[in-house]
Amino acid sequence: MEEGKISDERSPIMGEITTTTVAVKVDDYSSSSTKPLDFARILKSLLVFSTLGIAFLVLYYSSSDKNGQFVPSLGRLSSSFYGDDNYAVVKDEYYELRKVLEAASTKEKTVILTTLNDAWAEPNSIFDLFLESFRNGNNTAYLLNHLVVVAVDEKAYFRCHELGRLHCYYLKTNESSTMAHEARFMTPIYLDMMWGRLAFLRTILSLGYNFVFTDTDVMWFRDPFPHFTLDSDFQTSCDHFNGNEFNISNAPNNGFVFVRVHVFSFILPPEE
Repeated sequence: MEEGKISDERSPIMGEITTTTVAVKVDDYSSSSTKPLDFARILKSLLVFSTLGIAFLVLYYSSSDKNGQFVPSLGRLSSSFYGDDNYAVVKDEYYELRKVLEAASTKEKTVILTTLNDAWAEPNSIFDLFLESFRNGNNTAYLLNHLVVVAVDEKAYFRCHELGRLHCYYLKTNESSTMAHEARFMTPIYLDMMWGRLAFLRTILSLGYNFVFTDTDVMWFRDPFPHFTLDSDFQTSCDHFNGNEFNISNAPNNGFVFVRVHVFSFILPPEE
């Protein structure tokens, strides 16, 4: 009988099954039936799949999703986790405006706003007189700390920064080049400016700030805040005042307006 085989033959004499077991060498069996694990091959496979997975993630997060929405890259995701300001700009279109408003705001979250374009920004112009009125007025110099100059074109923005110690915000629009020029009263350009101003002021309210809007030809020789009516959320200057502040027959002038944030929910229509 061959070694390593089991005999299963019937005995012609006994009529029984005689089973003969032959010892099998463990070393021989192991060598013919199993092989040691190839760790080098497994490691290579893991490296290949890991590389492919990382490449897929980089491509995915660096592109846009199926709806065309921006999907931040891995670098931006990691930087946003640590509070990267640049990523905040991507997430919030009003990020720069928020920073300016926060820096200029009073503790009651009130700011003073004025607009400036190239036509009014030349040295020794009305804008310089406007600023000088704060400095020389009766207890008005401190109000410059709360003034936000909203520049509607690049030259006006640079001029604001040249003067120093002012809160300057560049309101970039598709009409910035047009807004740089002087606009005559009730002309189409003037009306576009007024509608643009209202939209911007609505944004200020939506961000949670009260404001005084003032034209640059309004001289600030006195502090107006002690004179505002305490229980009124909207107050405006008038071309003609009949002595009754609650009379709607007064001729309003939007060159000087004080608005509290409470008025936001009902005074301006929602954006389309």
